[in-house]
Amino acid sequence: MHSGSHLTDRILSIQNYTTALFKQNTMKTTSLAIIILLTFTLSGCIGCKKEVTDPNGLPAATQEGKNTLGFLLNGQPWTPKGFSGTANLSIDFDSGINNGILGIVAYRTLSSADKTQFILGITDSANLKSAPFTVIIKKKSIGALSFSTKEYCDLNHNDTTIYQSGQISIVKLDRINRIIAGTFNGILYKQTCGDTIKITEGRFDLKF
Repeated sequence: MHSGSHLTDRILSIQNYTTALFKQNTMKTTSLAIIILLTFTLSGCIGCKKEVTDPNGLPAATQEGKNTLGFLLNGQPWTPKGFSGTANLSIDFDSGINNGILGIVAYRTLSSADKTQFILGITDSANLKSAPFTVIIKKKSIGALSFSTKEYCDLNHNDTTIYQSGQISIVKLDRINRIIAGTFNGILYKQTCGDTIKITEGRFDLKF
């Protein structure tokens, strides 16, 4: 009887040890799985770039050649829109004229009665510039800003009768990958056109 009792106790002891060992190994395996999962999750996010959302609904101020442009027109978001036979956003970078010129043209067509056009440019010496640099917008400067209102009133930088001020800041000019990015702002006023045109928070990121 004693030998049977000892045997039973021994079996129970072995069972208890085996159960404890199983639980311990299970906990170790679970912990290892959690560590591996966290490691992959964190390593996968290290290279992630959080997309910046502009509170005004404008495209982010990127420098990757995403072909975007936007600004606030008198406080309201303005981005290229619609189709009138040509692309609503285009760029011309010509190194063979005036030591390099840059012209960005965009239009926004919401209806036949609501069409606006925007032009931004550098009219001379772009070949001699290296980013970052800033160009001033004013009369007889190489910085150009023009806007055509939906009332078909043109505020052209070549018009000496308009008031114009502002600046263009080129933050990236990659001639190898042909990417240009920057920011801009400006004010245009022409008495016969009525309201002042105020352009703020301007940004562009283009391939040329």
